[in-house]
Amino acid sequence: MLKVGQLLKFVSDLNPQNTPTRLSFYNFLRGFPHPEDVLTPELIELFFNYCMDYPHWASNKQQLGHEVQFLLANFNKFYQQKFDVSPIRFPQHMQLIEIEHQSDLIDAVSSYVKTLCGEKDKFRVLPDQNKRVVAILLREDKSLEVRTYDRKFTIRNGRLEPLRTDLVLYYTDNLELSPHHSHRIEVAPYITAQFQINGDKVSGALLRGYVFQKLQEMKNEPLQEQTRVLFPIKRLEQFFVDRRTDPYYGDLVSELERTCALVQQGDSQAINWANIVLNKAETALDNVFLGDKLMTLLIRDLRHALHETAHKNLSSSALISDILSPQPLVAEADEECLKITPLKELDLIN
Repeated sequence: MLKVGQLLKFVSDLNPQNTPTRLSFYNFLRGFPHPEDVLTPELIELFFNYCMDYPHWASNKQQLGHEVQFLLANFNKFYQQKFDVSPIRFPQHMQLIEIEHQSDLIDAVSSYVKTLCGEKDKFRVLPDQNKRVVAILLREDKSLEVRTYDRKFTIRNGRLEPLRTDLVLYYTDNLELSPHHSHRIEVAPYITAQFQINGDKVSGALLRGYVFQKLQEMKNEPLQEQTRVLFPIKRLEQFFVDRRTDPYYGDLVSELERTCALVQQGDSQAINWANIVLNKAETALDNVFLGDKLMTLLIRDLRHALHETAHKNLSSSALISDILSPQPLVAEADEECLKITPLKELDLIN
């Protein structure tokens, strides 16, 4: 069976920078699948689905489809027709539909998710921001899948299905990210992350734009430090995780409370790091814990404590400056001193 790495090398030898189609195909193969993965028609279709999500490729699907089709035909000649391209649906034969109303979108996603469920599986579809919905699928073994879909649909085998079906986070029955799956989410418009979890470390890549440029690569990095990936994950977890049991939320709240108390006590080190804590908490509030009342209150309290401390320090500095500065003699006193003259001899006798 042919491997992804063989196709990747074949495309690389054709100078992929020469055309946008070739460059996009090359970057996609290099960014998401592993070179040792088996080359399948599903992978090629996944590439086309990603492309059709971009207005540029949607309006140039003829060029995209014909060029990749020609490339795969030459690849097959080189490898004696070992790769079956007959199941692949090329973009020039794809029909895109964008669902306008939220209620229709929820119904369409629900119908699709039903096809993924077993007899004892359960699911729920919830509306989210940015014209998308979130499907939470509880498997019979208590593992969880969190799937996101936007308004773009296509027709596959006579059924209406989401264009992108690969954006999934997999959780164990303990509600921890599964170390046995490859996770994929959209972290920002037209930026997709694919990653694997090993303990509290993350490895993977972020691809951006219609040529799938590698924006960032992560190699066994602490997940807590990779906020580009962490925040979208935590944002999705708000649909099924109680904040009070979320370690990340609990740590932020504790950090805010502790820092605020130390700043109020005048701790100089706490004053120095307080702005870092404040920025971290405000970013989390804006991107993850939207409208959280407790975090909003704690951020306000820390800001107030910093303001009060700065005001006290300013007043103290002004007072010390006044004390240490030499005070000029009063002008009137100087003038009086100038009027004093030595006593005359007559005055001494008298």
